[in-house]
Amino acid sequence: MDEKILEVKNLTTRFNTPKGMVTAVDGVSFDVFKGKSLGIVGESGSGKSVTALSIMRLIPTPPGEIAAGEVKLNGEDILTLPDLDMRRIRGNKIGMIFQEPMTSLNPVFTVGNQIEEVIALHEKLSKVERRNKAIEMLDLVGIPSPEKRVREYPHQLSGGMRQRVMIAMALACEPEVLIADEPSTALDVTIQAQILELMKKLQDELGMGIIMITHDLGVVAEVCHDVAVMYCGKIIEQASVVDLFKNPRHPYTKGLISSIPSFDSTSLEEKKRLTTIEGIVPSLLDLPQGCYFQDRCFNVKEECRGGQGAPCLRSLDNHNHMVSCFNPI
Repeated sequence: MDEKILEVKNLTTRFNTPKGMVTAVDGVSFDVFKGKSLGIVGESGSGKSVTALSIMRLIPTPPGEIAAGEVKLNGEDILTLPDLDMRRIRGNKIGMIFQEPMTSLNPVFTVGNQIEEVIALHEKLSKVERRNKAIEMLDLVGIPSPEKRVREYPHQLSGGMRQRVMIAMALACEPEVLIADEPSTALDVTIQAQILELMKKLQDELGMGIIMITHDLGVVAEVCHDVAVMYCGKIIEQASVVDLFKNPRHPYTKGLISSIPSFDSTSLEEKKRLTTIEGIVPSLLDLPQGCYFQDRCFNVKEECRGGQGAPCLRSLDNHNHMVSCFNPI
């Protein structure tokens, strides 16, 4: 049986805005297992990154607050820990690759200094030992001439190398859980493939659990074991990757998968226009009664527009496949 490392239960995060209270993460629950990857997918604004920042307790307060829920790391609820104890966990037991390396790396410090700072916070090593470990981490993530690159600044590196530096920082203390927030965004396809292959290789070597946050279902199919689809702050479908791609049950998930380009057709007659999901994501300040996806759904029924609130996440025939829909397809 797989070993559970991280358990998220009913996580709810809100922001107090000038126009009212916004619930960006609404009752999200999932588990992360040792040596396994969980993909969290959805459109921009669905709550993916806020979920990750909530786990790390990096939500700015005010205006944000983690209003409810539990985040258990090896059975301990880290949402209840004092700030000092949480600092010992960040970068040590839970590492995070942030979305944009150029804005996440400090431009006035060398990449070696920034990796060494992470190591200094969590490990009692001498200055020489820290520098050697920084070089070792750069070599581990496939950066050539690490002894030279460790003395360079972020602007001297390519986008792919900066992303590798972010991975090196996140892995410097060998965390049990790695949160990767769009780790291959803005990279060309060759570098993207290298980054994903690197993450799979390091996961096999270190046995860590990975939360892969992305809008790209191709990335999910490549590296993840399980997947959770988010919409308007809620998980609307959750299953193994194989089951989800083979048998999507929520109309939104069906639309996402149908919009992936197919290379199976051999003639122009067989090639069709890509499927699109009509409409836009509703404002979190003005969510519809009933299902949040109702105005964009091809399978909408009268009960979907009712006043009973959003549908709950429930198990279908396969108990490991869950969907939040009044009329699953």
